Amino acid sequence: MITKNKSSILTSIKILGSISAFLLIATMLMLAYITILNDKRDAIKQSIVLYENLHKYKVCDNSMKEYLSMNSLTQVTLKQAKEIMNVSKKVLADKDLQKTLKSANIEIFEYNGHYFYAYKADADMFYFVNDEPMTPIPKYIALGTILLLMALFLLFRFIRDSMQPLQILHKNIEKFSKGEVLEEHEIKGNDEVALVANAFCEAATTIESLQKSRILFLRNIMHELKTPITKGKLIAIMLDDKIQDKTQLIEIFDNMQAQLKELSDVESISSKASELHIKKYAFIDILENVQDMLYLDENIIHHNISDQSIDVDFNLFSIALKNLVDNALKYSDNNIVKVELNEKYLLIKNKGEKISKNIDEILEPFSRDKKDLNTSGFGLGLYIVVEILKKHHFNLNYSYENGEHVFKVELN
Repeated sequence: MITKNKSSILTSIKILGSISAFLLIATMLMLAYITILNDKRDAIKQSIVLYENLHKYKVCDNSMKEYLSMNSLTQVTLKQAKEIMNVSKKVLADKDLQKTLKSANIEIFEYNGHYFYAYKADADMFYFVNDEPMTPIPKYIALGTILLLMALFLLFRFIRDSMQPLQILHKNIEKFSKGEVLEEHEIKGNDEVALVANAFCEAATTIESLQKSRILFLRNIMHELKTPITKGKLIAIMLDDKIQDKTQLIEIFDNMQAQLKELSDVESISSKASELHIKKYAFIDILENVQDMLYLDENIIHHNISDQSIDVDFNLFSIALKNLVDNALKYSDNNIVKVELNEKYLLIKNKGEKISKNIDEILEPFSRDKKDLNTSGFGLGLYIVVEILKKHHFNLNYSYENGEHVFKVELN
């Protein structure tokens, strides 16, 4: 049985994509922060060099003019400077650094995407603006984020489209396990996933066709055999009691009916379309149903059952328990079967001789012990038990202890 898992490859890709986007954006922001710091460092360096030159040269000197031209610095009038300082903000957030520069009569501002410097040298005030614009970090961040998200989106779309055949394959496997009709459309693509998905669909379609043919064949066989067996049994019952072989004939027809019932059970249980209807039932009700199915007296089954309950499909589990009890009676020396139940396991015991075959062989279909060769049936009883328990996710174990056969059904 396929169980659904909340995690998937596509979910993992989404998570990895989100983490990657977060890390890339964080890296971009860090690089932007470093760029801003470098810009401010260069601005401070330039302000100090400019301050030193102001103490060496006059603004009208050729050396000073050459320096200002080379560094794209333009002197600003007092009136312009006042207007600029009213709307600009200081570059440095660090108060200690601000105090240090101010003690040297230097202030740095941001104005309209440019650096603006204010100096006091020899009792005069000087104001300069850097004609080179500041690095437009916010624009770069916005543009980089948009491009990054677009790239991640396209990558996600590509991966999602590549994973689509795998998703279709997963759905088809689930449907196949439940006996449902598969999606018949062909999966496009030449990659390995698409090829595997298409190969599975072809194989599943073939298996489904063979399964239908097998079921149809078995049902037709059973239907065709039921009528002559029923007629034969009726004729045998209507025969004169004085006829010597009447009882033997009736037993033969009874055995044939039992064998058909076994085949019918196998066909029903092994069918993938069969679904369990699990509910909580009182175990005593299941045990009484088994007694009725086998026409047993109350003193044949010894049990410790009182008010215990069990979560099972009532009809299917009744068949499994019926087969275990019936098997125990076949191998019993005293015609008594013990049934014990607790929260973890169910035990079916009977006294008898040790079987000649390995238990794994006995659990195979159409396999029977030598002692059982003269009894009715195809040797499908324990095989049916195993299949029913598998559907319930229960395990079946066998042991021979102190002269007793012990079948243990693990319920957890």
